[in-house]
Amino acid sequence: MSAATPQATQAFCARHNLPEHARRVFGKTGWHVSRLGFGCYRIAAGNLAHAEALQFALTNGINLIDTSTNYGDGESEQLVGQVLQELLAQNKLAREEIAVVSKVGYVQGQNLRLAQERERRGMPFPEMVKYMEGCWHCIHPEFLEDQLERSLARLQLSFLDVLLLHNPEYFLSHAKQQHMPLHEARAEYYRRLAAALFFLESKVAEGKLAWYGISSNTFPRANDDSEFTALEEVWKIAERLGAQHHFAVIQFPMNLFESGAVFEKNQSAGRQTLLEFAREHGLATLANRPLNAMTVRDMMRLADFKTMSLQRAEEIYPQQLATLARLEKEFVDRLAPELGLSSRLENFEQIFNWAAQLERGLRFFRDWSHWDHVHQYNITPHCEHALHVLRALTGQAQAWSAWEKRYRSALDEVLQTLSAVHSRNAAEKSRALKARLEHSMPEFAAAPLSQTALRILLNTEGVDAVLLGMRRRSYVTDGLQALRASPLPNKTAGYLLWKN
Repeated sequence: MSAATPQATQAFCARHNLPEHARRVFGKTGWHVSRLGFGCYRIAAGNLAHAEALQFALTNGINLIDTSTNYGDGESEQLVGQVLQELLAQNKLAREEIAVVSKVGYVQGQNLRLAQERERRGMPFPEMVKYMEGCWHCIHPEFLEDQLERSLARLQLSFLDVLLLHNPEYFLSHAKQQHMPLHEARAEYYRRLAAALFFLESKVAEGKLAWYGISSNTFPRANDDSEFTALEEVWKIAERLGAQHHFAVIQFPMNLFESGAVFEKNQSAGRQTLLEFAREHGLATLANRPLNAMTVRDMMRLADFKTMSLQRAEEIYPQQLATLARLEKEFVDRLAPELGLSSRLENFEQIFNWAAQLERGLRFFRDWSHWDHVHQYNITPHCEHALHVLRALTGQAQAWSAWEKRYRSALDEVLQTLSAVHSRNAAEKSRALKARLEHSMPEFAAAPLSQTALRILLNTEGVDAVLLGMRRRSYVTDGLQALRASPLPNKTAGYLLWKN
């Protein structure tokens, strides 16, 4: 059985000369982890830039990985498994040095098709929450069993370090839609959580899992919120499993705008915050979305933006689209027939048609949030899924690999131009925020906004690790600079100054 160990993770941190403030003993697991974790939300198998970023992170001091069964429709876990195996084979790291966290609960993409097929056969997963079209949710042990095995296979592991229930509060949201009385909904919610935690404890005993926990967007909310997940109630459930239970990790959103984990006293009858309760009970804490803040109006990206004037974009965008269109035509006219895809795929000529769809892209999107939503939830998932499927069908033939590399480059140029054009308003907000922070903390004047936002979280007492999406090597470099920067004199000063 190969898994993270306290000794190996400590040796990893020492080998990479991580300063004391840049590493942390991860709760009762005993592991020594980098306080910056590699977030895998938008990475996918087959993307060379994503693979390079993860390799760079793991060989430069980051030994904590966070992924999920639904990220990239499973391709995020696949990429993690591939990169780990490559680095292990090259003796660049040991499996015992790396803590791998995955999550389970969402029923989308291939999992949704699986659930629907089981329903057609009269064998549905029990207690399925049909939240909305295209997005179901389930934490029933039967579903968890299925997903754990699939996760291990994609990760190419026989043993998982941590498995988290992923946003189980979907049940509460759905119950609200169905007008279920709140007291009934909460009673059923914690009953389902109890069954799930009991199952996960059995997987520890079986040797499939080391530790488990919950990732919830509603951990930091006010305790009268209808979708609030009460950590103290979850802890009571865990204690009923026995004194040696393995409930050990929680995850939640936290950034400069979403500060509930620090300031909302929603535990112990209003006497403790989430972070205080977790620290008292030895729970490891993971903060996610450090740079993507959900404000009252919209999402704000806590980073500096590379912008481009509309005039400049109109000069270069037509040529970028033309290059993309030529490659898409090459796929239809030459590559698909040559590799036998045209006879195997229905409507194969419609798989790659982004040049036509994005023709009006410079003026179509309202603002950065609108563009980023389409980019993140439509374009990227569609492209990555199509490329992954075709890569498998072609057996990664040389002709395919060469075309895919050129296509990715051309598409990336188009997407970067659209991002630069539509980020102008977001850039103005970022500059205003940065000016406010610099006024309060002059030591941040020369730092990028992303590093400032990360450093404030890393200096917040009670936060063990911050999960940063690092799908590009430059993002890893940026994060490492924030991680290794000198700690703030007062562990909560930066956060409190911002709140005030």
